[in-house]
Amino acid sequence: MRHFAFSAALAALFLLAPAAFADDAATQNVHIAVDEEAGTAVVNIRGEHFTTLHFGEDARTPILWPVNAEGGVGVTRNWPMGEDEPESRDHPHHRSLWTSFGDVNGSDSWHRTPITVERIDAGSGDEFGWIRLETVWRDRGGEPIVNETRIYHFHDSEPSARVIDQETTFHAVHGDVTFSENKEGFFALRIRPDIQGNRAGTLTNAAGEKGERAVYGTPGPWMDYSGEIEGVGVRGIAIFSHPENLRLPAWHVRDYGLMGCNFFAMQQVAGLEDSGNHTVPEGEDFTLRARFFVHSGTAEEADIAARFAEYAGPAAAAE
Repeated sequence: MRHFAFSAALAALFLLAPAAFADDAATQNVHIAVDEEAGTAVVNIRGEHFTTLHFGEDARTPILWPVNAEGGVGVTRNWPMGEDEPESRDHPHHRSLWTSFGDVNGSDSWHRTPITVERIDAGSGDEFGWIRLETVWRDRGGEPIVNETRIYHFHDSEPSARVIDQETTFHAVHGDVTFSENKEGFFALRIRPDIQGNRAGTLTNAAGEKGERAVYGTPGPWMDYSGEIEGVGVRGIAIFSHPENLRLPAWHVRDYGLMGCNFFAMQQVAGLEDSGNHTVPEGEDFTLRARFFVHSGTAEEADIAARFAEYAGPAAAAE
C-alpha cells in the first residue's frame, strides 16, 4: 500500500508551475478534465472514475459527487443529484461531500446562502492531480462575506485506498469574519443510505468507540463511516483533521448518514463550556485542512488509525 503525507512545499511547487502537469496530461496517473461550461471537473485515477467536482451555479456550493470506492461503487449519497436504493430523500442540502457552515457573519451556507466559484485551475500528474478554486462566500442578498482559496489534491493510489486532501484558506478582505457557535458544518459528507448507521453501517472514532450514541460530539482527530454493501463488500470513508487546525473538531454525526467535522460547535455538539466562536480580523487569513480517505474494509481492516498517523506526521501523532 502506498501512503501519502501532506506536503505544503510540494503543493506550492506544482501550483506555481502547473505546466509541469499539463504535458501529455491524458497519460498521467491522475487525470483531471475541467469543463467550465458544464461546471464539472472529472477526476480519473489510472483510467478509473474516482470523483467529479460540481461547481456550476446550479450546485449552490461546490460538491464532490460521486465519490467512488473500489469496484466503482459510490460511498456517498446520490440524492438529490441522482437516485438511491434504498431511497433517501431527507435533508436535500446534504449533497455527497461538501464544505459549508451554518453561521458566518450571520449567514448560513449550510442550508441556503451560496458559495460561488470565481475561478478554477487544475492539473494532472503521476503522483497527484489538483484542483484550485477561488470562491466567495455570500449572504442571502448576494453580498460577499469572505473569499476562500480551496485546494484539492487527488493522490495516485490503489482503488482500496483513495486519498483526497483539502486545504481551505479564508481571506478576510471584506471586513472581520466570525464563525459563530453552530452545529452545521464544516467538512462534511452524507454516506450512502445502505451503510447508514441505522442500517448496515458503523461510525467509529479515534478512540475506537462505535455508533452515534458513543461518538457524537466527541472531540477527536478522525471519524470513519463504513459498512457492508450487498454484493460488493465493506466500503467506507474517513475524515482526518490536520493537527495544525484551529482545534480538535467536534463530530456532528448521525445514524441517518451525516458526518460533519466541525471546529466551531464546542457547545452545541461537543457539549463544552466555552464557545467555539472564532473571528478572523480584516486583512488576515485562516486555514483549515482535512483528508478524506476512501477505503475497502472496516475501520480496523483499513487500519485507519495508522493512516491518520501517516497524515499527521510522527511528531503530531505522538502527542
